[in-house]
Amino acid sequence: MLTAGVAVDKATLNFDREFSYIVPPQFEREIQVGSTVLVPFGRSSALRQGVVLSLCEKEDVKRLKTIADVKTEQWSVSPFALRMVEHIKETCFCTYYEAAKTVIPYGSQYKIADGRLEEKYRLPTERQYTVNIQTEQPKLTQKQQTVYNYLLSSHKTIKQICDDCNVTKAVVDKLIEKNLITVTEKQKESGTVINTADKKEINLSKQQQKVFNEIVAENDGKPHLIHGVTSSGKTAVFIKLIENTLEKDKTAMLLVPEISLTPQMINLLSQHFGDVISVLHSKLTNTQRLYQHKKITEGKAKVIVGTRSAVFAPCDNIGLIIIDEEHEKTFKSENSPRYSAIRVASFIAREKGAKLVLASATPSLESYYLAKNGYYHLHKMDKRYNDMPMPHVEVIDMRMQAAIGDTGVLSDSVIKYLSDNIKDEKQSIILINRRGYSTVGICRECRETLQCDDCSVNLVKHKNAGKLSCHYCSKSYPIIEKCPHCGGEIQYVGYGTQRVEEYIQSCIPAARILRMDADTTGRSDAHSEMLKDFADKKYDILVGTQMVAKGLDFKDVNMVCVLGIDGALNQTSYNSNETAFSLLTQVIGRAGRWQKDALAVVQTYDSENPVINLAQKGDYETFYNREITFRKLNIYPPFCTMCQVAFTNEKEVSAAKDSARFLNIIKEQSEKLENQPLVVLGPAPFSVSMVSGIYRYRLTLKCKNTKKFRDFLRLCIDEYLKNPENKSGIYVNMNPTQE
Repeated sequence: MLTAGVAVDKATLNFDREFSYIVPPQFEREIQVGSTVLVPFGRSSALRQGVVLSLCEKEDVKRLKTIADVKTEQWSVSPFALRMVEHIKETCFCTYYEAAKTVIPYGSQYKIADGRLEEKYRLPTERQYTVNIQTEQPKLTQKQQTVYNYLLSSHKTIKQICDDCNVTKAVVDKLIEKNLITVTEKQKESGTVINTADKKEINLSKQQQKVFNEIVAENDGKPHLIHGVTSSGKTAVFIKLIENTLEKDKTAMLLVPEISLTPQMINLLSQHFGDVISVLHSKLTNTQRLYQHKKITEGKAKVIVGTRSAVFAPCDNIGLIIIDEEHEKTFKSENSPRYSAIRVASFIAREKGAKLVLASATPSLESYYLAKNGYYHLHKMDKRYNDMPMPHVEVIDMRMQAAIGDTGVLSDSVIKYLSDNIKDEKQSIILINRRGYSTVGICRECRETLQCDDCSVNLVKHKNAGKLSCHYCSKSYPIIEKCPHCGGEIQYVGYGTQRVEEYIQSCIPAARILRMDADTTGRSDAHSEMLKDFADKKYDILVGTQMVAKGLDFKDVNMVCVLGIDGALNQTSYNSNETAFSLLTQVIGRAGRWQKDALAVVQTYDSENPVINLAQKGDYETFYNREITFRKLNIYPPFCTMCQVAFTNEKEVSAAKDSARFLNIIKEQSEKLENQPLVVLGPAPFSVSMVSGIYRYRLTLKCKNTKKFRDFLRLCIDEYLKNPENKSGIYVNMNPTQE
C-alpha cells in the first residue's frame, strides 16, 4: 500500500514528526513529494493541511488514516528542497510544516472548504485570438481583412485588436463565425515590462576590476566579503559578476535588506539583463508572487532580486548569491522559522557549489572577523568611484545649542543648510528613525506615560491621522489631553518623521518635502513611486526612517542630516554601538555621491561619543578593533552564539515561573553537554515585556552552535514539555536581533 509521510500544520514541538497516511487509489498518480494534502489529525480526526515529505510502500497500514484530498503544483520538489527542509528544522527549532511551507516553492495556497482543498489564488487568464489559416479564404470586408492581416504576425487580446485596428468586437466575432480566428484561454502575463533602451556599458575602475578578478579567480568554496566605502561602486561589480554567471548558463541571486531598495536595484539590473529578472518581496500581491514563482521554476528567470525570503527561490541552477548590506538585521527572521538568510545562503552555496558574496560599507563584526581570520576572502574598496571625496561631517551638540536658545527640532544651522541647498537647486535627506509626530505622552502632574493596553510600550501620537498608535500591535486610541490616572494635563514630547516634516515646512514654507516611512509606504508600489519622484526632483527634501539610510543613490543629494542617533547609542544590547555606527556611516554616505563639497550633519546630545567620532572620520578599522576587543572580553559574538529561549504566557507570573523551571532543567541535564562551554543569563523579561497581551520572559544562552548543543537543547525542551505544570509557550531564537 502506498503511504505518504506528511508534515502536519499546527503540530507542537513535542509532537512533531512525519505522520504516515494511506494514499487512496484515486490520488496515487497525482500525489508526489511536495504536494499539499488534507489529512485527518488527532483523536477527533479534524482536517488539517499538510505537506508530503516522503512516499513509500508499507504492508502494515491498519492503524493509519487516509488522506482526504491532494493538490499538486505544476513543478516537482527537488531532493535539495527536502534537504533544505531538514536543515531549517534542525537549525531553527521549528516544526516540519513551518520549515516545509518556508522552503518549498508553492505557486498557490489553499483553504479548506467542504472537506476539500480549494485554491485561494490562481493566475488570471485572458482570451487570445489567433488566425486559423485556410487555403480558400471567404470574402471579407475591409475591416475584417485588416484584423485578419493584423493577427497573421502573432496572437493578440481583444483589446489589442480593437485598439490597434480601430474596430469593434463584432468584427472579430464575424471572423470567428467564419472559422478564420481561433480563441484560446492563455495565462495572463503579470509583471513589469522591462525597458532596456537605456542600457549603459559598465567600465570598471582599477579598484572594481581588481575585486571582480579576485572573486572570479577563487574557486575554493569560501564566501567573499567586499568591504567597500559608500559609493565605491560595489553595484557595478555585482553586475559584472552576474554577467559572468549568466555566461556560464547559471542563475544569479541578489538579496537586499529593504523593500525600499528594490526599485532602484531592479531598474539598474533590468537595464542590463532585461526581462530575465524575477522580483520577490513581501509587498507583492499573491498573483504577482504566483507569477514570479512560475517564471523561476520554468527557467525564464536568470536573475532573482529580492529581500530575505527570496533566498528560498526555487532555482536549482544557482551559480552566484550576492547579499548587499549584509550587516542589516532584516536578513534575520524574527518569526518562525527564525532563519538567517545569510546562513541559508551559505548552506545553498556550499551544497550547490555557488559563489557567495557579502558586501557592505560597514560589515557586521562577525563577518569581518571571519574575513580577517581567513574564513572568508576579504576584498577592500576604500575609494569612492571617480575618486569623489567623502562629505564633510559636522557634529552639532544640541546641549550647546540649547544654551544659546536654539531649541528647535532641527538646529538653526541645519535649517540654514537646508534653505541654502534649495537655493542651489540641490536636494537633502533627513533621517529620523522614528515615525509619527510625538513619541511619548506624559502627564505633567503624576508623570505617568500613555501606554498601550496590550503592550508595555509608549503610545506614539500621529497628528495627521488624529490618533495615538502602538507600533507593536498597531492598536489605535483617540488623542487625549487629560491624564486617565489623575486628570492632569498630558504633554506630548519627542519627535518623529511627521513632526520633523511639519517643523521644516514652518521654517522653510517653499520647501517641497517628501516623507517616507511605514505610514506613507503602505501601497505595494509606493516605494518606487516616491523614489522616482525624488529622483525627478519633484521634492527638495526627503524625510524618512531607516529605509532612506542605505543603498539609495541620487545625483543631486549633497546634504544629509541625522537626528535621534542618541536613542540607538543608548540601547542596552551588546551590539547597539555597531547598529549606531552602521546607521551613521550609511546615512553619511548618501551625500555627495556625484559631486564635491557635500555635507553631512549629525545632531546629538553626546558629541564626545567615540562611536559618533569614528563614524565622522569614516574609521571602520578603529571601530572594529574597539568593539571586537569588548566582545572577546565579555564573550559575545563572534566568540559565541547567542541563543534565546523565550517563554510566552497571558499571565506574567506563569511566564516567569516556567522560565525558571527551564533553567533548572538545563542545570539537571548539563552533564550531557560533556564540558561544552555554556553561560546562562536570566531568566528575565524582554525589554518590551508584553506584546498583544502576552507576557514574554527569556533565558539567554552563550554557547557554541554545534549539533551537540542543539541536541542538548531539544532534550531540555522535551523535558519542559513533558511537565503539565509548564503552561507557557516556548520557542528558540538563534542570534536574535531583538532584545
